[in-house]
Amino acid sequence: RVQNQSAVPYTRYLTVRGRTEALRTVEIRSEASGRIINLTIEKGQTIEAGKLIAKLDVNERSAKVREYKALKEQRAIEYAAAKRLSKKGFKAETKLAASKAALESAQAELSRAQVALSNTLIPAPFTGILHKRAVEIGEYVDVGDIIGTIVDLSTILVVSDVSERLVPYIAVGHPARVRLITGQLIEGKVRYISTMADATTRTFRIEVAVPNADLKVADGVTAETILTLDHMEAHKVSPGILTITDSGAIGVKTLSVKNEVVFKEATILENATDGLWLGGLPKDVTFIIVGQELVKDGQTVKPIDIKTLEEFKQGDEVDNGAPQS
Repeated sequence: RVQNQSAVPYTRYLTVRGRTEALRTVEIRSEASGRIINLTIEKGQTIEAGKLIAKLDVNERSAKVREYKALKEQRAIEYAAAKRLSKKGFKAETKLAASKAALESAQAELSRAQVALSNTLIPAPFTGILHKRAVEIGEYVDVGDIIGTIVDLSTILVVSDVSERLVPYIAVGHPARVRLITGQLIEGKVRYISTMADATTRTFRIEVAVPNADLKVADGVTAETILTLDHMEAHKVSPGILTITDSGAIGVKTLSVKNEVVFKEATILENATDGLWLGGLPKDVTFIIVGQELVKDGQTVKPIDIKTLEEFKQGDEVDNGAPQS
């Protein structure tokens, strides 16, 4: 039994589960030691880039800046005098070089003291939300201690793992739709595709960037990413007509115009609830839908078209229902 069929337009989609991630998450650490004397923000609040998060007691750092500033000014005066004497021949070149070195040393000490003083101010590196605050006023911190964690949610990333078989169909800039577990639909674009597969799962990480100016999408939400892979023509068939060859190739048995059995390898595009979508076949195909397991490639058969058979059955039902004379 055979069935003639023409391919129809088909769009292949890829749906993968994943989760949302903040664009950036940074632990703010102290670059100086000292006692916390001021905290300007509570956790959960938004802070702009460069705004102060915390301030440490300056201790003697301010005095050090004043000391080295005065020393630098003294060394500058001494160097200027040494240059004038050197021009008149009253100062040796070695003395002039020593005076210049002393000025540069004072400048370096002043720069270090200014950096140490500025490190008592702890600003936000970028605009974000203070996710955690690890210190309180009066607490002593050392160099490297965590002050807090700031996250950037202005753009949210939707992270998923994609099979190595489907990665070649995806490119950076590929448009994507995202369905959050809350039911919210958002749109974005693929911004990153890993160049290395996970050693265990053989999948590749992809990231879809979604604008999140209103900060309504949080970090860590379960999500589905839907990508349009390609458009093509395909056949929807019953899974029962599939054939696997001895070599492991998957396909269907078809009929040529000479009624010869021809095996054609096919690609399974989608296993839908009402049938299989197959790609890689000609536009017009005559499928063998009953008895395909009984015939071999190259054999000549006598086919019965499914439509002809159905018409025959319908006619037979009409005859059987007619009144007898």
